[in-house]
Amino acid sequence: MTQAIAVPRLRRSVLYRLGIGTEAAYETAPRFRPDVLLFEIEDSVPPGDKRRARERVVATLAQGGFRGQEKLVTVNGLDTPWGHDDLAALAGAGADGLVLAKSETPEAVREAESILAARGAPPGLRLWPMIETPRGLVAAHALATASKRVAGLVVGLGDLSRGLNAFRRPAPQRWPVLAALAGIVLAARAAGIAVLDSAFREPADAAGFRAACVESRELGFDGKVFEDARLIAVANEAYAPGAEEVAWAERVVAARATAPANGEYYVDGRHIDPQYEALAERILAFRRAVAAWDEAA
Repeated sequence: MTQAIAVPRLRRSVLYRLGIGTEAAYETAPRFRPDVLLFEIEDSVPPGDKRRARERVVATLAQGGFRGQEKLVTVNGLDTPWGHDDLAALAGAGADGLVLAKSETPEAVREAESILAARGAPPGLRLWPMIETPRGLVAAHALATASKRVAGLVVGLGDLSRGLNAFRRPAPQRWPVLAALAGIVLAARAAGIAVLDSAFREPADAAGFRAACVESRELGFDGKVFEDARLIAVANEAYAPGAEEVAWAERVVAARATAPANGEYYVDGRHIDPQYEALAERILAFRRAVAAWDEAA
């Protein structure tokens, strides 16, 4: 078996807080332990409240008390009156990444990178282009590879589906936009970065949320955005390898250890080639990452 594969940071559960949410929602945010906390100061904030929302996020990041969560902030675009100030204020505020709303061109990503560099942003502050428009969808791979700061892509399905003229009436599944979602996953994987699925907005529907997470994981996403902290455990379970997957991976490892000199061996009647070995390694590495995260709790 080849050397164990290192798994990127867990991003199964992405709990978001709106910029115009209650003070309590911000004060209590560090107490929750999703894999990612996402603060949103773009679409959810009216123009007159943009500055106050930005200041609230900066203050929340400064107060600390976080428990290992990755901290992201969705900022306004540079083509708006607030985007430049958002980047300037958050460059050294302690966020782990900034989500660039309505990203459409790699030039805009690089402009954001230049502003952060000018403001002394640490190298670890990453960028996350959000795909929300048909132009952004077409440019997904260019956005994914626009800068070394890019850590992943995020889907904004509400605006994207309207731009595609999809979802003209409620649909039980997301089949009208599956090709778009798959294209975004493909762009992220080709670039070797993460990819987060769009927000789930029915907090009372735990069963529906789990089904959405299972579909999302099968499409290749790393995690999903949502707003109800009660769903953290649901997302974490849905995006993690199941018991059967782990058991299969362990059988692959055991079989490889006793494989004949020619390297030919089978597990459950299936020939195991290097691609299956790599899959088994990823599953077991992911399980180790989950165990470490749970132990740290």
